[in-house]
Amino acid sequence: METPTTTRSRQCSFTRNFKNGLSLWLVVCLFLGKPSPSEACPHLCVCYPTPMTVSCQAQNFTSVPVGVPYDSQRVFLQNNRITELRVGSFGFGTQVLWLFSNNITWIEAGAFSELRDLEELDLGDNPHLRRLEGGAFRGLEKLQSLHMHRCKLTALPHDLFRKLYSLQFLYLQENQLHFLQDDLFSDLINLSQLFLHGNRIRTLSENVFRGLVNLDRLLLHDNRVRQVNRRAFRDLGRLTMLFLFNNSLAELPGQVLRDTQGIEFLRLNGNPWSCGCEALPLWEWFRGARVSSSELLCSSPSPRRGMDLRFLREMDFALCPLPDPGTLAGSTTRTFSTKTRWWFSKHKPQSQTKAVFEKSSETVKAFPFLQGKNNPPIVTSTNVKYELGEEEASLPKLDPEEYWANYGNEDAGTTLRCFELECPPDFDGLPPNSSSSPALSLLLAFLLLTVSLNLHLLFG
Repeated sequence: METPTTTRSRQCSFTRNFKNGLSLWLVVCLFLGKPSPSEACPHLCVCYPTPMTVSCQAQNFTSVPVGVPYDSQRVFLQNNRITELRVGSFGFGTQVLWLFSNNITWIEAGAFSELRDLEELDLGDNPHLRRLEGGAFRGLEKLQSLHMHRCKLTALPHDLFRKLYSLQFLYLQENQLHFLQDDLFSDLINLSQLFLHGNRIRTLSENVFRGLVNLDRLLLHDNRVRQVNRRAFRDLGRLTMLFLFNNSLAELPGQVLRDTQGIEFLRLNGNPWSCGCEALPLWEWFRGARVSSSELLCSSPSPRRGMDLRFLREMDFALCPLPDPGTLAGSTTRTFSTKTRWWFSKHKPQSQTKAVFEKSSETVKAFPFLQGKNNPPIVTSTNVKYELGEEEASLPKLDPEEYWANYGNEDAGTTLRCFELECPPDFDGLPPNSSSSPALSLLLAFLLLTVSLNLHLLFG
């Protein structure tokens, strides 16, 4: 007959055996239900744990391999022969996806939409990827770095980067882009670095960089840029590095750089800079800027060829017309030194010559003698009308070389020693009517110059 103690002992033993058996069964189920690493890793690929990495590089894959574990954090598919990326190609959630150096020719809209956690996507070095569909990157709202360098892209759809709010680094260098559409980057409010060098871009429109309020580096060198809208950089207040060297820029509106108030590194060398009156806004900006800059060698006019635009003198721009107050270029006031103002006041034309400058957004180039003998005439959209006075018409024509030979150094003490509006009669020890007076010589030279200019404009 069993005692109560024996009964309790048997019950405890049964319970203990049941728990042990259940635990063993759970372990077996987990072991059988979870595939081994060798079974989870796709064929011809190598897998590494912590973080889960699947490396399928250089295996001649023509499509994305199947069987990539869904929890893979990094998937490397570079150096294969993958040709197309379609919707459903990526049945896994990953943070880093490398697809560079393949043969990708087409990316279907929404191809990456299942990769909601993707942070880095590298599509570089796909030379057959010449175009992209507008929704190619739809759903990648966590993407931080996008590489599309050396793909021979010729154009970018206007909605290509829509809702990529987290993007910080965008690599588009060494493609064949000719044009960037307005508001192309408007959703990239967190973009820090934009690489566009090595393309064929010709113009930068007013709204091309709108929305890039946090951009720090903009690389546009080795393009064909010849025109920059004066408001193209108006949202780039945090820009610190701007590379525009090796382009086709002859001039740059002063407003362009005034909008980049935080600029620290500026490279503008390798451009055919024109250093006439059109260079005045850029020259004035450099006077007040503290920036690490490259040289800006002048290509024209011929007397200034090879000179550095940054180091021209006030006297070089003393005869330039004031900017139109109705334009952005006229929003600042130009102030010349006392020496320059004195020279200009003492040597302005004394005749009744009348000049009418029609309103234009471009700087008026009213001095063709700056071109030199062998340079073609400068053609502008501004019409200049002169009525030649009798006094000027009777004066001989001044040779341009003679003008520049007599163009005095601003710091030289031989011609500009008197800084007041009126000099004493015995200035430089010469009688006021002496023909050898430097001031009188400069006055005669200026009058001859004015006649030459007016004759040229009147008779072509």
